[in-house]
Amino acid sequence: MRHPRTTFRILASGAAIAAVVLGSLTAVAAPAQAASASGFGNGTVGVPQVVNALGICPSAQLTLSATYANGVQVSSAPVWADINGNATITWTPTIAGTITSASIGSTCTPVLLGAAVISSTPTATLISAPNTAQVGVPTQITVTVQSQSPSSYQPTGTVVVRDGNGNVLITMGLTPNSINGQSFAYWRWTPPTTGNFLFQATYSGDANAQASVSPVDIVAATGSGGTITLTAPGTMTIGVPTLLTATVVPSTVQGSVGFTLNGAPISASVPLVNGVANFTWTPTVAGSVVLGANYMTNAGGSGSTTDRVTIAAGPAQQDFITLTQPGYGTWAPNGTYTLGNGTVFTFGASTLSGAPVALTESGPCQVSGLTLTIDTGSGQCSLVAKSAGGPGYAPTTQGYLIVMVPGQQTAVLAAPNSGRFSNGRTIRLQNPSQGATNAGQNVTWRVTNGGNRCRIAYPASGAVNLRLQRTGNCTVVASAPAVPNAWSSFRLQRQYTIR
Repeated sequence: MRHPRTTFRILASGAAIAAVVLGSLTAVAAPAQAASASGFGNGTVGVPQVVNALGICPSAQLTLSATYANGVQVSSAPVWADINGNATITWTPTIAGTITSASIGSTCTPVLLGAAVISSTPTATLISAPNTAQVGVPTQITVTVQSQSPSSYQPTGTVVVRDGNGNVLITMGLTPNSINGQSFAYWRWTPPTTGNFLFQATYSGDANAQASVSPVDIVAATGSGGTITLTAPGTMTIGVPTLLTATVVPSTVQGSVGFTLNGAPISASVPLVNGVANFTWTPTVAGSVVLGANYMTNAGGSGSTTDRVTIAAGPAQQDFITLTQPGYGTWAPNGTYTLGNGTVFTFGASTLSGAPVALTESGPCQVSGLTLTIDTGSGQCSLVAKSAGGPGYAPTTQGYLIVMVPGQQTAVLAAPNSGRFSNGRTIRLQNPSQGATNAGQNVTWRVTNGGNRCRIAYPASGAVNLRLQRTGNCTVVASAPAVPNAWSSFRLQRQYTIR
């Protein structure tokens, strides 16, 4: 006699939710394929490599492990493979040298990746100081060292600052900056007399970063130190927007600033806010030019400053955005991507210029920073990635179409995998705390093939058991209904051979 079934609705476990986070998953594995991997090879310190694993350790965590010639071993962060053993591993080399061997896989036979050479990252050094300084008053001069490529490696070691005659003024150790791939050092320099002072910084390099020398920076020392400074990159590029910043002291001054190019206006009046006025300017001419900033206060005070900069002829190429979905791979510009309800992930994003990537969307998707959330099972949305570009690269915009479909329901159940079991045994299909999918739908069990060889039982504890009564085959199925426009149906099948 069958007893009434008691079901419980609970929240899905973390494992169930994780299955949905990566988008719609199929419950049926693809045919077996030979284990392999692509994307691993020669590279640069701090520059990510996207390695695609195929058919390696299904439903297991995969880690890329590499051994250098000097015996040092490094590993990537672990990534879960899908039921076919496919996964995308993003690993970033952290040290330069020759990798003699590398592999993926630890819970099964690993796939060997071979050898590779990891080169040290090129760097760019920049020294920055105010245009003007007051005699006898300490002035901060900052040196930054930026990894190129772009690379996330933060250079270590020392920088040496010299004057216009090549004399060493100071040697400083680098400190990692909050900006990825950048380190800095600074000191307080006091102008001894009036006049122009030249500074140049040389980075010595380290085991993973190459040496570099900064452009020369000029500081004009005066008795008063001036009342306005202009901050602008020493080198700009035609067609690439650049931020110009004018700072007036004291910061309580109220008024406005006008910016000029070789004495001609390039901006309207920009109001001062806490002593600062910002203006984004796009260069249209190449060569050595003089930028200027002039201010007028509400009380009738005024002041001006200039800065000579170099403008390059134009971007070598348009910037390019690499947008990577964890566990899937890189999205192609103008591509169409189908994602299931319940999908949540944070893109990996990088650009050739090193500029940050900004994401916007139109439609029912949700975007916050680089995190995409799909909370509906129907409709479309347009995702747009933007880069402002940078030295040598023009701004760019890339679009992607997202098609939303019902998410895949999952449930955590106690039923063991299909296999052989002894006659007379009772198998636990569902624990008392189980019985609902991640969409909150009740799971029901039925015997689809087995006759009187097996029988589902519902003990008072709230569990679901399967009693094996005669030899032969017994097939049981767990299912839950679909939720229209939100979640697809759930089905789990087990076949037990009773002996």
